[in-house]
Amino acid sequence: MYFLRVCLTVLYLVRARFVSCAPSDTNLSRPQPRSIYPANLTHLLTSIPSDFSIERGVEFPIPYLPEACFVNIIAALRDAASGDFTGSIPLASYRTTRFLRPLIKINSPNSADIQRKYLVWGLFLTAYYLRVHNVFHLSLFSLLWKGEKVGMVGVGGPIITGGVTNPLSLTRPSSNDEFHISYAYFGTKVIPKGAVFMTIASALMETAPRAAYTPILSTWIDYMQDEQCAFVVTPSEVARTAAGPFFTNEDLIDVLTKATDYFAQGNVYRQMELNVSVGGVVTAQAVFLHRSNPAFLELAGINVTGHELDVA
Repeated sequence: MYFLRVCLTVLYLVRARFVSCAPSDTNLSRPQPRSIYPANLTHLLTSIPSDFSIERGVEFPIPYLPEACFVNIIAALRDAASGDFTGSIPLASYRTTRFLRPLIKINSPNSADIQRKYLVWGLFLTAYYLRVHNVFHLSLFSLLWKGEKVGMVGVGGPIITGGVTNPLSLTRPSSNDEFHISYAYFGTKVIPKGAVFMTIASALMETAPRAAYTPILSTWIDYMQDEQCAFVVTPSEVARTAAGPFFTNEDLIDVLTKATDYFAQGNVYRQMELNVSVGGVVTAQAVFLHRSNPAFLELAGINVTGHELDVA
């Protein structure tokens, strides 16, 4: 049966022609994640340039769990966001110990390394496309810069060639053995799981241009205009001092990816608080909030009375 599916897939791909997204899809290719940053802290922010887009190619009716697609894309995005944003990254295929399928396969037109920034943007837009169109199937996307193909992202396989990465654990140990995260759900309000994962993907995209050991010194908020989830992280007073320990960009990436696994493991998508510590010293508090939460509304500059959670 598996061999038959492979043959059918290959036959379909040989016959398939890449087609551009319809005009109504064009705006979906460049969503605008909105991030709020304090004016007293300089961040190397990235947004998706208008010269970059994705093009949907084949789509084959082999379905995958939506959360499996999101989690494995986030695993690839973690890798892409964890290096030199202006450099390149070797081609690879990604899957996690949480979900062995679908493979997230990365390729380039000449099978050479792909520019890291293209992969970061392309993975985010791939997740966004799947979310908006609700098509969690075997599919292939081309990554385009000024209309020229610079890479491909495959969801599921076998679509493109390349070695398969051993399953990745999103809870792999941090580079700091004393790094620890505690988790606690609060409230009863449910956040759509797609909104949770897209907010994490958006936040990872925003971390990508910054060096791993860049300290985060002020409250950091990320949310998307069309999703009902917001992510807020606030470094502790200790983490804002010269003595440290600091809460770094690498720590933030760890928080986002380990939260991904925690949500998926329990299949519970409610508001959640995370406390981050190094060697027993609290370095940051993070929360996933429903955007109707008064705490989020106030942080976003909307006057409200009362707090469901104090995140200061």
